[in-house]
Amino acid sequence: MTTYPVTIGALTRRLPIVAVAPDVSIAFLKLYGDPPLVSAAVGLLAQQVSDEVDIILGPEAGGILLAHLLAERLALPYVVARKKARPNMVNPLSVPVRTIGTSQAQALFLGEDDCGSLHGKNVAVIDEVVSSGGTLDAVRSLVHAAGGRVVQALAVATEGEPRPDVTSLLHLPLFTTATTTP
Repeated sequence: MTTYPVTIGALTRRLPIVAVAPDVSIAFLKLYGDPPLVSAAVGLLAQQVSDEVDIILGPEAGGILLAHLLAERLALPYVVARKKARPNMVNPLSVPVRTIGTSQAQALFLGEDDCGSLHGKNVAVIDEVVSSGGTLDAVRSLVHAAGGRVVQALAVATEGEPRPDVTSLLHLPLFTTATTTP
């Protein structure tokens, strides 16, 4: 399998290059199951969080672990934007989302209690990878609808086009049939 090397802190990993569309492949960053890599990433991202941030938001699924650990490290609260409405959600707020990794439209949801936690707050959004920006745009819409302000977007990696609006640790290329792989 072809891989792409990345370094986060003192750790190096070789990410498998996997197809996500007929002519597009990505270097797949998988944090779950790699506690040292997650810890290194959160430690480095924690150093870059703005002093303005009141609360952290992580989108399901990749953002959950990162949001929890970052919030714990910074002693801040956090909420999770879910991919489906949960039975405990009262008056869930939802927005549509489309990402590079999914072929069909999805949605992100926040319950009324989480909306209340975001209301009037400065929010940092954290996710594993920001590529097309679909999830980030959806999360920004959710936060705005809940009465909060996204003041910072954080990711372990950005992918594809450069994302100056995202604080990240590394940038991953997209591989196309015209691109040679490492």
